[in-house]
Amino acid sequence: MAEQKPSIGRLVHFQPTTEGAKAPAIITAVHSDTCVNLRVFSDDDHPIERVTSVVQGTGARSWSWPERV
Repeated sequence: MAEQKPSIGRLVHFQPTTEGAKAPAIITAVHSDTCVNLRVFSDDDHPIERVTSVVQGTGARSWSWPERV
């Protein structure tokens, strides 16, 4: 299968810290194959957050593709 490329409207996981907790997010802008802007959804007091220039990876403030099941 070919490697996925980010595009506006795709669902990804956002990892805000190194603690491993992830939140669903929608890509709102694409800067490159690894850098995007996101709208992050959570269930706390701030249900939607905008984050910019998020790089794909596994560390704090990163995004990743959801696992296929």
